[in-house]
Amino acid sequence: FTVGILGTGESARALATLEVVLRQGADEAVYSYRNKEQWRELVEYKLLLDAGKDASGALRREVEAVALASWRCLGCRDAGRVDVRLDASGKAQLIEVNPLAGLTPGHSDLPIMAALKGVEYEALIGEILGCATGRIAAEA
Repeated sequence: FTVGILGTGESARALATLEVVLRQGADEAVYSYRNKEQWRELVEYKLLLDAGKDASGALRREVEAVALASWRCLGCRDAGRVDVRLDASGKAQLIEVNPLAGLTPGHSDLPIMAALKGVEYEALIGEILGCATGRIAAEA
């Protein structure tokens, strides 16, 4: 999973959680450079919502809690992504934190998850700028 984060410190929140599902022909068991670059053919992205296999929303909440705790612990600011994977027992574990996530529309994970959630690219950029300007104003 990759969790899009907006905000800083206690005001940080999860924008969305994207499940990365590898299709047939993809590099197995890893979100490799090849899989990412050829995502239209090799990957299916799904928003992890309070529906379907996670009817209670417990999995999404657990994944987002790990992501937000990691984001806050590292002092990350404004916007980025946190990657999480389930271990053998199904518990969410941190893989990596990306405080400088790509913003290329239709290619980078943060804009892809925003689009799947119905947030237009310009609105996403506006939210990121709002997080940064609000943080700077609070620090002044």
